[in-house]
Amino acid sequence: MADATKPSADFIAAAESILAGNDDAARKQMLEAAMRATAMLESPLETVWRIIMSPHAPAALMTLIKAGVIQKIAQSATPVTADQLSQSSGAEKLLIVRLLRPLVALGFVKETSQEEYASTRITTTLVDRSLLGGYQFMFSAVTRSLANLPFYLEKTDFKHVSGAPGPFQDAHNTSDNMFPWLIKDPPMMGNFNAFMAGQRADRQQWFDLLDVNEILLNGAKDDPDSTLLIDIGGGEGHDIAEFHKRYPSAPGRLILQDQPPVIDSIQELTPKVERQKYDFFQEQPIKGARCYYFRSIFHDWPDAECVKILKNTAAAMKPGYSKLLMSEFVLPSNNTPLYPALLDINMMAVLNGMERTEAQFTELLDAAGLKVVKFWSVGAETEGLVEAMLKD
Repeated sequence: MADATKPSADFIAAAESILAGNDDAARKQMLEAAMRATAMLESPLETVWRIIMSPHAPAALMTLIKAGVIQKIAQSATPVTADQLSQSSGAEKLLIVRLLRPLVALGFVKETSQEEYASTRITTTLVDRSLLGGYQFMFSAVTRSLANLPFYLEKTDFKHVSGAPGPFQDAHNTSDNMFPWLIKDPPMMGNFNAFMAGQRADRQQWFDLLDVNEILLNGAKDDPDSTLLIDIGGGEGHDIAEFHKRYPSAPGRLILQDQPPVIDSIQELTPKVERQKYDFFQEQPIKGARCYYFRSIFHDWPDAECVKILKNTAAAMKPGYSKLLMSEFVLPSNNTPLYPALLDINMMAVLNGMERTEAQFTELLDAAGLKVVKFWSVGAETEGLVEAMLKD
């Protein structure tokens, strides 16, 4: 029987060397190799059992977040005992010990001695506002819909989800779509907004990766009263504020549009960016802008609603001048990477929406009187950019 001790030690040493070099590209390359190795070494039975047991740790983690146990461990500079955690949270000691076991095994928490716990890098990362809010939103709103998805689809004789009522409405016993449902629950809306702000902050911007002059600035009006860029459904304004930082001398107005509760919740935004309350299912009030920009909006909606949004935008666009930019995952026609494939299932379960291929985006735009100028891509696992204009 072959001894894997030395090859295993060599692989770990190589990983440690990569980490010591602080080269993130090399780290990701090594991680990809490790994941390929895991897929090769894991038996089919082990893979199936891993999936079967996958819901358990997230449920334990959510319980400990709601009890405040994870936050307490993260905040403590020294290890804390199960008795101390029970006293501070009100949760029973035995429950805490049992729920922490899988999280210790996964590295979320370190057990320094029997029933004594300390934070790890994962713990301190998790309690960041955006991730802690995101985890609670995903577990409360999304996991319920995902768990119910097979039973909902069975009731529909496995029809494709193309609009409301859908899996979310069925799981949450509501007639509301997710966004009106969130508005009725301010704490959950706060979790969602923090999650979205964090996601936007961590993602690479299209204007850092692609040719901004070719896409946007060349040919834009110099008039300071003209509108250069409208970020439609742009949340707290992270994207458009970052654009202004990168291109402070770009001519024209910068406008952020979103629903009133979102605009009202903004705590900090550069004065250069104008705030406007707007529902993109209504007529677009800003006419003839150079760019109407949407980031991660269309995957939230079924085709019919997407066409309505696009038609409202197209009606405001100036022929031969205005551009519509959509920052979205553009799925390949085959062998979709795991993350966008999972995100597509997420959109189905929560918003009756979907991730789309080039052909599907082209069809949507055509139905709204628009044409594709170019699909810009930097890789299948990263959001692309769909550039469109009015048809001739």
